[in-house]
Amino acid sequence: MNQDIMCTAVGVAIRRGLLACGLLLGLTGCPENDPVVGTPTLSAALIQRAYIKASNPDANDVFSSQVALDGDTLVVGAPTEDSSVTGINGTQTDNTATSSGAVYVFIRTGGNWTQQAYVKASNTEAGDLFGTAVALSGDTLVVGAPQEDSNATGVNGTQTDNTAADSGAVYVFTRTGGNWTQQAYVKASNT
Repeated sequence: MNQDIMCTAVGVAIRRGLLACGLLLGLTGCPENDPVVGTPTLSAALIQRAYIKASNPDANDVFSSQVALDGDTLVVGAPTEDSSVTGINGTQTDNTATSSGAVYVFIRTGGNWTQQAYVKASNTEAGDLFGTAVALSGDTLVVGAPQEDSNATGVNGTQTDNTAADSGAVYVFTRTGGNWTQQAYVKASNT
């Protein structure tokens, strides 16, 4: 669709008070002689600041299916990552736990992004999809694993009895300085 046609279509939305034409076009502005919206003055350029990849990229990891940003910390979920490691910053090369999932934490210093942590569940197993949901607030990270199988209930229960298929779990991590640790393993009260 060329820019003239796009701006004409967008003109209706502008009249309804939705968004300025330039915003709907990725901040590029509209042609000066657009009869629908007049002569807009909005024009800006989007500038890419970083290109971020997992430290262990593999096909079908679904890196970036979930992201959370708080200040200078970016959290990225990869729910079908396959490493069998558990905990924080373990070896990332053993891909024997298919779709176990992982979360990557990146920090910005000045204009540069670097990976701070590679986060896995404390009970990593194939098919758990750890990282399907992520939330970040300051130094607290919450990660969902909707297909985790433990039959535990409540907070910090036993993670080893996998008789409740796809019951799901939530993991809470906190950061002190630059170090992340798991604080809680959360299950439903009626798993």
